[in-house]
Amino acid sequence: MSKKILFIEDDEGFFNLFSAALSMKGYTIVHVADGSEAVEKVKSEKPDLVLLDIILPGMSGLDILKELKETEETKAIKIVMLTNFGTDENVNRAMELGSDDYLMKYNVVPSELPNKIAALLGETADSGVKFVS
Repeated sequence: MSKKILFIEDDEGFFNLFSAALSMKGYTIVHVADGSEAVEKVKSEKPDLVLLDIILPGMSGLDILKELKETEETKAIKIVMLTNFGTDENVNRAMELGSDDYLMKYNVVPSELPNKIAALLGETADSGVKFVS
């Protein structure tokens, strides 16, 4: 069974770029573009991991992170901040709130993201890849 990733991202270009790399490695990707819908989507989808931007319409990523980590049914879900806002204040706040990692979009090669996700989920880097002849 493939692992499910909920990608909370309002920039369609970034979503397409990163989700394509994750899908190719066998992950199931669910997308939410509006922060105000994110917490309920996490509760209904029960993903294995959440990729979360900071600047979102409706609700900020840091507020979403805080709510998810304070809610019993979602607090154990792995959350990775994937953003372009890497100020020390944002990084420190995210880590204090319980983020499992903090990645800068411009520093992440899309093809390397699945290996980072696999490591966080305790998988081998190529565990989701299936070859069909």
